[in-house]
Amino acid sequence: MIDNIKNILSTIDVDGWKIIETKTKSTELFFVKKELDMNRGKDVHHIKVFVYKDFVEDNTKYKGSSSTNISPTMDDTEIKEKLEDAAFAATFVKNEYYPLVKPVDMDVKNMNSTSRPISEWVNGLVDGIFKYDTLEKGSINSSELFINDVSTRIVNSEGVDVSYEGYEGQLEFITNWTEDGEEIELYRDIKFSDYNPDYLSEEVNHMLNMSKEKAMATNTPNLEKQTILLTGEPVKEFFNYYYQRANTRAIYEQISTEKLNESIQGDSINGDLVTIKLDPVMNNSSKSKPYDNDGLPLKEVTIIKDGILKSYWGNTRFSSYLDIEPTGDIENIVVEGGSKSVEDFKKEPYLELLAFSDFQVNPITGDFAGEIRLGRYFDGEKTIPVSSGSISGNIKEVQKNMYLSKEINQDNNFIGPKTIQLFDIDISGS
Repeated sequence: MIDNIKNILSTIDVDGWKIIETKTKSTELFFVKKELDMNRGKDVHHIKVFVYKDFVEDNTKYKGSSSTNISPTMDDTEIKEKLEDAAFAATFVKNEYYPLVKPVDMDVKNMNSTSRPISEWVNGLVDGIFKYDTLEKGSINSSELFINDVSTRIVNSEGVDVSYEGYEGQLEFITNWTEDGEEIELYRDIKFSDYNPDYLSEEVNHMLNMSKEKAMATNTPNLEKQTILLTGEPVKEFFNYYYQRANTRAIYEQISTEKLNESIQGDSINGDLVTIKLDPVMNNSSKSKPYDNDGLPLKEVTIIKDGILKSYWGNTRFSSYLDIEPTGDIENIVVEGGSKSVEDFKKEPYLELLAFSDFQVNPITGDFAGEIRLGRYFDGEKTIPVSSGSISGNIKEVQKNMYLSKEINQDNNFIGPKTIQLFDIDISGS
């Protein structure tokens, strides 16, 4: 099919092209409580073609681009019509000129996913999911398990022709807990890529325990300025701020003003310094891949070292605009742990926040806020679960005095401190 598309492209007036072909074999299981409600499989073949037109206007060189989806069931006439329409559309797009990726002679890091076929994943993963679903007051209300075996091939007009395979797993589930006649529910979405039933067991067990705490929680008190501990999922969103600030597109579009070899945390830092690297083929990440979507080979890169911005990251297009070597689009983030343990954090009064209804960080301003779904408040003597209320703050104001835990946690494509300690955060109770 790819060769046929290439032959048809040779008859069309374009200045370059790229083809991304994906073949996905999937198993999907749907459970109500522990009972299997539906079991289905899919075998999907997608082909996306990008075409490029180079042109000059007012002494400025542009690269127009457009894309179209090609179905394997199409005949040559239908394919040519789709490609000609895309080529015409590309003439109206005025992107600053950039080169397409050329073949690179570089060893790429191997993917770490198991060679075990999908059919052998199911029983073990299902056993892992329900391992701790044995409690009287709490259980898994419903769950959905998706396992995809994905094969990707990227070909372009410059001679790139690369392929790789990997697994993408996803578990969505709802836990409930009944306490004193009232029932609460918590939702969790876990993404993974390795066959690891124990990992799913521990995540489900963690959610069951959180459901219990949520059912017993009282309203968050009005604390005004307070030391908070962010634990688990919110930590990933917090560090995404630094990741986005180092992106070549953000730099080019002046969304970020960060400069190489300058502090990304500001001056006079009293807390821990941030160190972040990008690992293209991290274990158990559904975002792992040895090549980006342009076919550029990927390798590890440290973007921030001890608070200093060492490297921008980004694809070939926006890297060329900044006249730097592209790293490619790498979606796996590794943040080094800090100088204190979680136990150290908990020696003084704190509000630990484990789950939010919606925790967001603005990558431009650094503002962050979220509605508290579950937390733990320690007043110096006792610890109680709390819920409701909200927090707000700004990373630029708190990053000089923040501390990162020595303990490390993984959430799909993020490996980093399990907990971060922030001071003088605004808390709105209820």
